[in-house]
Amino acid sequence: MTDFLARLTALAATGGLDGPDGLRYNASLPELAAHYGDPWDGGRIHRESRWPHGFSWGDVQTVFCHCRRLQSLSLPVWHGELELPVAGGGLVTLDTHVAESALIAALTSAGCRWETVTYENVPDQRTLEVAVAEEVRVAFVLTDRDGHQARDGRADREGRDAPPPEDWLLNKALLWGYDHTDCPEPDRTLPDDGWGASPN
Repeated sequence: MTDFLARLTALAATGGLDGPDGLRYNASLPELAAHYGDPWDGGRIHRESRWPHGFSWGDVQTVFCHCRRLQSLSLPVWHGELELPVAGGGLVTLDTHVAESALIAALTSAGCRWETVTYENVPDQRTLEVAVAEEVRVAFVLTDRDGHQARDGRADREGRDAPPPEDWLLNKALLWGYDHTDCPEPDRTLPDDGWGASPN
């Protein structure tokens, strides 16, 4: 099993990337900054309000609530390789090519159960969705190609009539939760938190 596949398996099994102190649903932004170093400020999600707000460590894209808790993260696996953060600061570059058969074998070995989600209007994509906890989900989006698109938007495959490959490939991985409802209102007397995202 590759290092990246092992991390994906841990994400599905625990809802966290890189152990209990790492990126996980509901993790604290200040604690993650202490663990990995300051994140890159990705900007606000909605134009009219500063929160929720996007940040990233390397290629890990995250969204935080105004209470500074992680709501979601995504891994753009289609890049072919990703820079992931390491404890204490810095990044490690990993090959992200993962075939569906290898992913399913790893998830099965870890005791994970999943639901396969398909969409009629996206026939060349399916998602393996894992319920990590009652309100926490991990999704692995698979495509019947390597994720590269031709200029006309069609799959980079010799003709759309060609049969898809037998083993689909991982395109992206996502983590999110549904239970972020008891979040306290932001303290508007606090100064900017240092990441360019004031509580206002």
